[in-house]
Amino acid sequence: MMGVQLSVVKGNWRNRLAVTTALSMLALQGMATEAKASGLPATEKNQEISNQEIAQADAVRSFDIERQLLADALALFGQQAGVQVSANGDLVRGVQTPGVSGDLRTEDALQRLLAGTGLSYRIGSNGAITIVSTAQGDADGATSLSPILVEANTHTDDHIGAADRAQSIYVTPEDFERRNPQDVKDVFAGQSAVSVGGSVPLNQKLYVNAIEETNLAISIDGARQNNKVFHHSGTNLIDPSLLKAARVDPGVAPADAGPAALGGAIVYETVDVADVLEPGRSLGGFAKASYDTNGETFTNDLASYGRAGGFELLGYFKWAKGDDYEAGNGDQVPGTEADMRSGLIKSAYEAQSGHRFEFSGEQVRDRARRPYRANMTDLTNRNQPDELGYDMRRRNFTFNYGQNGADGLWDPKAVLAYSETYLYAPLTEQGRGTTGSFSGKFENDFNLSERDTITTGVDFYHDTAEYDGPTSDREEEATNFGGYAQARLQPLDPLRLSFGLRGDSQKFVGLDGTEIENEGLSGNVAAAVDVTEFLTINAGYSNVWGGIALAENYVMNPAWDYSKGVKPVRAENYTTGFEVQHEGFSFNAGIFRSTFDNARDPGWSTGPSVVVDFETRGYNLGAGYNWGPGFARVTYTDSEIILNGSPADSDGTQYLGAPLGRVIALEAAHMIEGINLTIGGTIDAALKNTDTADAGGTAQEAYEVVGLYAEYKPEAADYLTLRIEANNIFDEEYADRGSYGQDFTNVVPLYEPGRSFLLMAKAQF
Repeated sequence: MMGVQLSVVKGNWRNRLAVTTALSMLALQGMATEAKASGLPATEKNQEISNQEIAQADAVRSFDIERQLLADALALFGQQAGVQVSANGDLVRGVQTPGVSGDLRTEDALQRLLAGTGLSYRIGSNGAITIVSTAQGDADGATSLSPILVEANTHTDDHIGAADRAQSIYVTPEDFERRNPQDVKDVFAGQSAVSVGGSVPLNQKLYVNAIEETNLAISIDGARQNNKVFHHSGTNLIDPSLLKAARVDPGVAPADAGPAALGGAIVYETVDVADVLEPGRSLGGFAKASYDTNGETFTNDLASYGRAGGFELLGYFKWAKGDDYEAGNGDQVPGTEADMRSGLIKSAYEAQSGHRFEFSGEQVRDRARRPYRANMTDLTNRNQPDELGYDMRRRNFTFNYGQNGADGLWDPKAVLAYSETYLYAPLTEQGRGTTGSFSGKFENDFNLSERDTITTGVDFYHDTAEYDGPTSDREEEATNFGGYAQARLQPLDPLRLSFGLRGDSQKFVGLDGTEIENEGLSGNVAAAVDVTEFLTINAGYSNVWGGIALAENYVMNPAWDYSKGVKPVRAENYTTGFEVQHEGFSFNAGIFRSTFDNARDPGWSTGPSVVVDFETRGYNLGAGYNWGPGFARVTYTDSEIILNGSPADSDGTQYLGAPLGRVIALEAAHMIEGINLTIGGTIDAALKNTDTADAGGTAQEAYEVVGLYAEYKPEAADYLTLRIEANNIFDEEYADRGSYGQDFTNVVPLYEPGRSFLLMAKAQF
């Protein structure tokens, strides 16, 4: 009887979701049709071009302009095209261009040079070219840019091109739109240096060059994240639908990345009204619905946003519901059902003077039945209860202030934020763990010139780790105040330098009230040299003091004795590499090494003062080709983790890193011009890893996973986007290399989904 009732309940939510989706799509289609009929503003090409303009645009010339600041690239473009180019300095300041190479028509070359910058152009009757904003171009009838599909072509980073960004990994708004990520693993598709283990959002953990994200400075809209809750769950529950951009600084991070950037930094940014509102519109919104055949998962997204004067408001809500999926062997994987809700509210005011005030509130919640230990399916050597009703919630509240367009010595930024992760995991008792961080910073960019900047600032955080149980409550906390300065200079045209220093003072409080105070200095230096027009070499070093990290909520023991103290952690990072870019081809290589001394590793029975030393080392390779409407890129990372001088397994490295070995990632896409169809795919592969066998376990097996997609935007209904994905096409049975326990014979790991098809429709109005 219970089984019959359960199937009826499932049928009810499926019917409700299906009906809601259908009604939303019909309503939006009617609204969009009405909008088109009423003559709402739309982008049009100006086809009234003089004969002189046509002759200039049709001229084929040789271009060789590398990725750089647009202001510098436009000067080179004018020389190589033999035309006069002008642009307002405020319009192009800090904008990066992907560059252009090859024998091309002048206008085609200009389109590639401006791809992803949000800028357009106007050709005068005398053949002179003026760079304008997209909105101005629409209003004035300037030439609209043809579809150009480029890799990582739009950035929201004020310091892109600086030496400390030489090895940064960017995920741009175009990447998010193209990849249609369903979880954090999809966000970093095509990047072998970033691995995400775990098959569902609740238990996913991210590793950068084999270092776990808890050892990186992570922020969302500037809010510090402190999310070390439970070693069998993830550390940052993120819905990528809320994001517009991400940046990873592997290894060496600048001083303004925040405190405890031990192994680098990750910066996430959520969407703004300007990212989704069409030019010339004051109101907008979208509805998106998708269905995944493996697990029969329905996902609905709804958003509405608008702008009036200097005020902006955005609201977004998403819900996903589904069953347990099947692995590549055809068996259903228990505890993998989808039951997630997420939302974002963001409001802002921007004065005509450029002062911008922004407040955002964001929450993601995963509430479903999971395995007893959420990051593995089963343990074969002991009796283990069935799935439990986990409940994980991460929320973020952030206030940001800045001054858009500031280009002098006063370019301030302020952040005040609170972030929290809550987990209910009813294991041996009805326990609840909560980590929170109240943080803030104030900094200023002293823009000495277009290429030289010194950033100075102060920041603070107050972190808490709490466990609430039926028999006892316990809490650790840490408060930190820091000051920093980071210089980004270009003393010579081919040479870029970045160096910084920060000082931190931390007060740590243990479960029994023991107070430990520590201070430390951190420093970093990075350099990038343009050896030739197509070859750049780079190197970086950092020595980072991280203070005392809070313990995981679920291992805190009321009997802990802090009389031995707890040592603060310190890390050293080394990176060096080079990059070649020529006529659409690219190749890069780099080596890395990170060493951690006194990384805190407490245990329920071993006490709060246990520390370990560990090291990660390896190298990265990458190659690609960009042909304008498409690109292909492959990356390869070989990493190794050493714990206390010996090879490590996936159990000993929890909250430290992971034994990943050799990982390969490939991404490719092509836009078929004229029919608005984009096709693409990814390959995620790992070679057999024997490092875990050296640690006393079993070797990690190799796997290869292929996914393809097609996305279509009908010309007759340009408000509509249709997409189909075929994931894990060859039905590979595998656990992601970053997933826990696959090197132990008594662990049944969480296998990834087998073959699945995802159907998606999005209507924008």
